[in-house]
Amino acid sequence: MFHRVFNNPNITVHFNTQAMDVVSNSKGQMSGVLTKRVDTGEESVLDVKGLFYGIGHTPNSHLLEGQIELDSSGYILVKEGTAKTSVEGVFAAGDVQDHEWRQAITAAGSGCVAALSVERYLVANNLLVEFHQPVTEEVKKELTDKDVQMGFDITLTKHKGQYALRKLYHESPRLLCVLYTSPTCGPCRTLKPILSKVIDEFDQNVHFVEIDIEEDPEIAEAAGIMGTPCVQFFKTREMLRTVSGVKMKKEYREFIEANK
Repeated sequence: MFHRVFNNPNITVHFNTQAMDVVSNSKGQMSGVLTKRVDTGEESVLDVKGLFYGIGHTPNSHLLEGQIELDSSGYILVKEGTAKTSVEGVFAAGDVQDHEWRQAITAAGSGCVAALSVERYLVANNLLVEFHQPVTEEVKKELTDKDVQMGFDITLTKHKGQYALRKLYHESPRLLCVLYTSPTCGPCRTLKPILSKVIDEFDQNVHFVEIDIEEDPEIAEAAGIMGTPCVQFFKTREMLRTVSGVKMKKEYREFIEANK
């Protein structure tokens, strides 16, 4: 590699030189690199408009010396084809154990192997602890006169119309499922009972609102709805997914289960 670089007429090698800082012009753009000679301490500016960092080939394994078996170059030794190290329950992944390829894609692959190995080790030794998101308690609010007038009650699961949608969008801690329909839509009549049964399975974990796009065209336009039926899922005022057309009950159920 040294000879290939040194013999390239487009490359100038600066020996015994350390990059100290980046120099910018009056416009805030990079105009050079401040360098320092290691042997003389002399500083100078190298006029360049780009900078690339070389991360080197020294594995960052110093903290493991004397604890895990390393090779002569400092790379962690792993059992071939695995992420296992010389210490039971300790797994290595990425460039720190890869002295040959050192590529992002191979590092990511070994990271997956190490992660799954850790999970298996914890399960086998009864050390795995599962953490679950705590159930968010709904803040009970008094019904306003407008709520009463519009027939809205946040404790109910199923709702209709833009008033309910606006209230739930801003106030509901549950997963919000919005179904956009139209009176002349045949597939809508197919989807409604399918989705209704799924919502019943997750009562108190999800809020459901049906929007007739002919009655509330501005809501449909704001949501970017181009056709019906269409289902959108929201949580804490963030849109998670849009599902167009009629899908299998399983698809809606699995998504709600994963995001409730």
